[in-house]
Amino acid sequence: PEQAAIAVPASARLERCRAAALPALEIADTGPGIAPAERAQVFERFFRGSAAAASGQPGSGLGLAVVKALAEAEGATVALTDAPGGGTRVTLRFPAP
Repeated sequence: PEQAAIAVPASARLERCRAAALPALEIADTGPGIAPAERAQVFERFFRGSAAAASGQPGSGLGLAVVKALAEAEGATVALTDAPGGGTRVTLRFPAP
């Protein structure tokens, strides 16, 4: 949407079960967010959540499916959470170098 913003901070975070910091990449937006019940489905090709479909914004439903495939190919994990203030935060955690 026109008024939405996207932030992309990169950091190394200390994992609770490991002694070393792991590289992480977070992408957060201020859009309508993704309903918790739909979070597992957003990684399926061509899935568009109810908020995306209702917004009238164009899209194919491939974005997060591609992100997950590329992340897994590199040994990374992908997680979705609510972004502070609304929207969605996507976090990629990469294995230790």
